[in-house]
Parts: sequence; C-alpha cells; structure tokens
Amino acid sequence: MAEGDRGRIQFLDAASLMTISAIIPTVGRPDMLRRCLVSLTKQSVPVSEIVVVHCGEDLQTRELTEEPWGFDVRYFHYPERNCADQRNFAIAHARFKNLLLIDDDIEVDPRWVEELFKPIWADLRVGATMGRVLNQSLESPTLLWRLYRILLHGRANGFAPGKLIGAALPNGFPASAEKPVPCEWIGGGASALRREAFESVGGFASFFTGSSPGEDLDLGYRLSRNWEVFYVPSATCIHHQSRRGREGSDRHQYLSMRSRFGILTITMGKNRYSALGHIGLWAMVQFLSEVASLRKGLLRPDLLRAWSGRLRGFWSCVWAAPVLHG
Repeated sequence: MAEGDRGRIQFLDAASLMTISAIIPTVGRPDMLRRCLVSLTKQSVPVSEIVVVHCGEDLQTRELTEEPWGFDVRYFHYPERNCADQRNFAIAHARFKNLLLIDDDIEVDPRWVEELFKPIWADLRVGATMGRVLNQSLESPTLLWRLYRILLHGRANGFAPGKLIGAALPNGFPASAEKPVPCEWIGGGASALRREAFESVGGFASFFTGSSPGEDLDLGYRLSRNWEVFYVPSATCIHHQSRRGREGSDRHQYLSMRSRFGILTITMGKNRYSALGHIGLWAMVQFLSEVASLRKGLLRPDLLRAWSGRLRGFWSCVWAAPVLHG
C-alpha cells in the first residue's frame, strides 16, 4: 500500500469518529433542496444529521425531509425570512460540534465534507474553512474595481487573496490555488465551522435583517481575528442559484447597504463618517460598473429598482442609530 493511501485511510478512520451537523436554511425550494440532500448522501466522510430551518409556507419542503435519507434530517419551521437568524436557530438545535453551513441550492462533490474538515481536524487553531464554488468564482476585477482597490489599499494590499477590503468587499483567490489559503471571510453556503469557534464570537450578528446579505462575511471576519480561517480549493461544489430569492432587488440592495454599514461600524469599529464614505464610494463604483454594462447591451430589468434600493439604504445609514434595525 502506498504511503499516501495509508495516510488517507488513517485520516478517514479518525474522521469516522467525528459527528457532523449540516445546517441548511431554506425559503422553500424543495427541488433544489432534494439535489443538495442527495449530494450529501454520497460523502466520503458521512454527515450525522441535517438541520433544515424552513421560513417558507410550502408543505413539500417538510415532506421532503421526512423521506428516508440514511442520516437524520430534522425539520424546523421559522417565522422570519432571515438567513442569519435561521442559521443561529439551527446551530442552537444541532447536536454535534462539527458544523457545515450549506445553502439549499448547493450541490457538493463527494469529498466536499472530507476536504473541508481536514484543516479543522488537523489543527485546533483552525476555526473555519470554506470551499470553492466551481461555477461562481470571483472573477478578476474590471478596471473600475481595480482602481477602487488601488485607491483604498494600494497595489499590494488591495488585491491580497481572501481579504475584506473597502466597504466589506471580499477579495477572491488565485484560480491556480491547490493548497488551503488563509482568509478573513467565509461563504455561508459552503463552509465548515468548529462549534467552539462559532460560539466564541457569538454566532451570526444580530444587526442583520431580511435576507441578511453579508452575514457570512461578517462572521468570517470576526473568526479570523482569533482563529485561523482557510479557503480550501479542493472542497468543490456547484451553486444552482435560484431566481427565487428571499426578497426583491430593491429590498436586497437596501439591506446590502445597511449590512455593509453595520459590518464597518459595529464589527470593524470604524466611525460612522468613514463608514458612510466607504459605502458611498462602493455604491458609486457599482453604479458606474452597471452603467458600463448598459453600454455593452447588458440590461437588467430590475436595475432601476436596485438603484432605488441602494440609494434608500445609503440615506437610512446617514440617519441610522448605532445599532441597525430593519
């Protein structure tokens, strides 16, 4: 037997003693949830339980969780469409110390769980990992976004892999990366957590409302202050992004502006004037980028609503109390 195979078997023997809770918040998309659950049944390191927290009203989602899956699927209904709260609720009800965060529209590779937990189980200092979304990689920034990064952070720091820059904007990772890369943000739909680490930072922040855009960036940043956090390119998945979101584009952009303001002020400790400058500049570059897309004939039917929501979000931050509410 080759040395590499022997090491892999030893790892799997140890991993088999680990118990894992997968956390899935859903708005009620049973077809997508089924595909997600099927992919979790094929893992080289098995999942012990799935905690599904459903904020929709359809009956099909609950019926799906009652089918035989080969692992325990526990269903809870949640009255609010708030992904951060749904995840906090699910983790509070999860039985085990190894946590997977996965969205209902994610389909994972058979070795996804194994690859995500390798760094966590190998080193007690590692608090979280996230995997690679094959069909949704963060592309090389356009000229406008390159100028944004250079203006705020310089050529070196502005493009540092895995950093949160400017208005809580996540930097991506080299496409050639093969080994884990240190980072300071995670993707809530495809990540693994050590429960001890999650609890040590207080879980997902309470200032997120609605669909809670950016709640995973905020959690990853707080984790990275006290724990090691890694991007694991070998843990791959596909995001079958649904057109059916938790809210319309105007509401989503409104909440996105407020989330960025909350991350900058509450999590990063910036003063409100610095935070307003950051989100205002981000919104302006985003606007110019979208206008440039229009010139290329790439018209989004919801663009005017997105602009309206973004503007309302900015002005709500101008008058915001120290702690944001919906």
